[in-house]
Amino acid sequence: MAQSAPPDHKDHWDKMAILLAPVGGLLTAIAVASLGFIGSAALERQQSNEAKLRLYSELMTRREESEATLRKEMFQSIIGSFFDPNTSSLDVKLLKMELLAQNFHEALSLSPLFLHIRREIMRSGVPTPERRSYEDRLSELAREVTRKQLVVLETGGKRFDWTVLLADSLLDGSGSEQLEPVTLTLDGVERRFRITVQKVDTAQREVHVGLEIDKGAERYAVDFDVGFFDSPMLDNTRLSNDQRVAIVLTDLNEAGASVTLVYFPGSRASLREKPYYEEILRKLATQ
Repeated sequence: MAQSAPPDHKDHWDKMAILLAPVGGLLTAIAVASLGFIGSAALERQQSNEAKLRLYSELMTRREESEATLRKEMFQSIIGSFFDPNTSSLDVKLLKMELLAQNFHEALSLSPLFLHIRREIMRSGVPTPERRSYEDRLSELAREVTRKQLVVLETGGKRFDWTVLLADSLLDGSGSEQLEPVTLTLDGVERRFRITVQKVDTAQREVHVGLEIDKGAERYAVDFDVGFFDSPMLDNTRLSNDQRVAIVLTDLNEAGASVTLVYFPGSRASLREKPYYEEILRKLATQ
């Protein structure tokens, strides 16, 4: 006797599967399309950002080239005029000195030019009040350059200030005064600085100092003159670990002198101050 086929019975899960199958295909198509759209949008954004970056780089390069050309022409024009025999006016020379100092103080040592103009002022036959006005103008320009450089150096280094009273022994050079020692740490390197003021020249507006630097077994001592025309970015002492230290005369009057020590990394020094090759190799080896 033949058996009859079982009834075709489908539960609700089977029915849902039949109903959702087209929906699943639709969702899959939407997901694929969405991923393609998102990927295409991300690629377009990346290409747009790269194009903007290239445009920005080109604009900055052209701007730097234009600025370099302008500064070169300005420098050649100003520095050449100092040796022009037709340029004899102190007002004109001071104006050109101001242009040089304000635009090139980070790249050039202007101390010889400052001293040259001061000698010309002293040799000039102008009345004493006018001569003093020229001297004050020149000194204030030098101090303004020093202030600007100190602001830059302080952002990456350390600073310490002293006030020195002008005793007779300092004025005639018969005695000296040792300032309070200071210990400063920069980039994990600790150094102890001792300054001895040996003489104060109020006429030349200079201070002769002795500087001693201790770093463990490493010791260093040097004597030098420091005045308003010395700039810390260029007139500094090179230390190990690509570091620098400079002594700055920030003020000098009948009552006393203000002396500043600034301890800073070599990266903040003048554009002409390049690190030694062994310092570069040491930095690369530690990275």
